[in-house]
Amino acid sequence: MSLRFVYAVALFVCSALPCPLLAVQSTPAVRLDWSAGDSSRVAWLEQHGRTVRRPHAIVVAPADSFTEVGQRALADSLDRGVAALRRFMGAPYPWQRIASRPVTFYVSPDRFVSHGSGRDVVFVPLVRVRSGTAPFLHEASHELLAAAAPFAPWEYADTLARNRVTERWPLWLTEGLPDYLAQRVAAEERLHEGDVFAIGGLAVVDSVCAARAAANPRREEMLRVVGATGRVEALFTTDRATVAPAFYACAQSMTKFLVERVGVGPMVALLPGIKTGSWEEELGRAAGVPLPELRRLWLAKLRLTER
Repeated sequence: MSLRFVYAVALFVCSALPCPLLAVQSTPAVRLDWSAGDSSRVAWLEQHGRTVRRPHAIVVAPADSFTEVGQRALADSLDRGVAALRRFMGAPYPWQRIASRPVTFYVSPDRFVSHGSGRDVVFVPLVRVRSGTAPFLHEASHELLAAAAPFAPWEYADTLARNRVTERWPLWLTEGLPDYLAQRVAAEERLHEGDVFAIGGLAVVDSVCAARAAANPRREEMLRVVGATGRVEALFTTDRATVAPAFYACAQSMTKFLVERVGVGPMVALLPGIKTGSWEEELGRAAGVPLPELRRLWLAKLRLTER
């Protein structure tokens, strides 16, 4: 059993809270690639899975893990959720990569971090579905918010272009907005949405962010990128569990703060501007206050100070 596998499993089990195994490991962090097995997952599910299609959602799951009735119920729920996400965010937008196509949810029996693909497809591990922690609407929101390719840093073939996009990428926004949309729609539609990092919902996210940031050893590194650009590299390694619970809570909190100031529509409309770098200026115009000042106001509201 490889060391990478041990850490990957530990990361998955401990994703909601800081994990002692990862906190004390002295071996250098290993970079994670949770989408590496996607083609194998699709191939396996095409052979061993069952497909249920709805207008807004397609669910492909192991035939021996769901009854037909149960899988149809899941597909109905996700169909309602994706349709509600579209309504809530004011879709369709001409820049949306997904257009009017449904989101396909692959439920796979192996263990990995839930993720979207940027190709109308979401991958969720079966164990998260069984435990009630599957972030279905969060991942669906990623697909609905993806602008025309190349958009995300990894979609650029040219290394220099990829590095430029990575440096100016607002990871807090591209994770916090899907979280916000998922939480609002789940509450309004009375749908269950997995709470991967045990944040507890929008009503308590500010206090959770403040408490976790205060206690996190990566506090300064994490707060520096929330409301700004860049990312915490640990989120993409086997050290992920040491920072993800705090980062996701604070990204959701900052997004909530901005939505309450400018509205959902203007926040969603920022997404294509990430590619060109114009999103920050557009947000400043919508809010009537530049982003650095908005960030300062958010920190003050949560009584967080940077050292």
